[in-house]
Amino acid sequence: MLNMIQAEMFKLRLNKSFWVILLTSLVLSAVMHYLAITEWWQVYNTPFDAAGLSEMNGLSMFMAPLFFNLMIGTLAAFYISTDFGPSGVIKNQIISGKNRKLIYFAKYIVYSAAAVVIAVLIPAVTGIILNIIMGNGGIFTFETITYLLGAYSLFSLQLLGYTAIISLLAIITEDSGKTIIFSILFTIVMYIVEKMPKSGIIERIYEYSIFQQFNQVLFPELGIESIMTGLAVGLITMAVLLFIGMIVFSKKEIK
Repeated sequence: MLNMIQAEMFKLRLNKSFWVILLTSLVLSAVMHYLAITEWWQVYNTPFDAAGLSEMNGLSMFMAPLFFNLMIGTLAAFYISTDFGPSGVIKNQIISGKNRKLIYFAKYIVYSAAAVVIAVLIPAVTGIILNIIMGNGGIFTFETITYLLGAYSLFSLQLLGYTAIISLLAIITEDSGKTIIFSILFTIVMYIVEKMPKSGIIERIYEYSIFQQFNQVLFPELGIESIMTGLAVGLITMAVLLFIGMIVFSKKEIK
């Protein structure tokens, strides 16, 4: 298993799309943080305002599934889906006798780690460094750092559930273009569901989905019940979708 993860990491390092997306995340993060700090771009009533970290409002854009999907959905398209092409490595991996479930699991681990780096670590670290450089280092107290660590841990857990969904889409479509299109359409549908009036079972299901948790886990002073809900939703979503992905990949015909 460790050898497969190392092989996937090596493949990721050679993937030009990964480095382009990584650089794009870094540049966009720096620009948005700079605009927020200098008040050229202002957002209000964010979780960061409530936590006393208004100077970190540049992170707000990166918290929206409609935005971060453009990066991590594209990454899945050019990292996972392309493996099914003529020059891909899926067929060779299967011929070598490796367990299909472990192949899928290794891809999911490396893809998800890359997604967390792109959508979470780079924006957060860039914001912290830029604020320190621009003289706002005093905002980072024990309380605010504790908030960032806790909130981003819960957010990252929901993101792992989301990458499980995108990984499944990538192996079903087997095509980079379709993966990007379907991931965007899926996120748009969930955005519409979020905004439209809901009742009964639909409201209940959405309330306990990662999409609702994306909106909840970043707010400070979460009660123990909300924290436990966030943990349960993220873990269950990740486990269920990862299991489904393994089953689908195991039964999939590889041409």
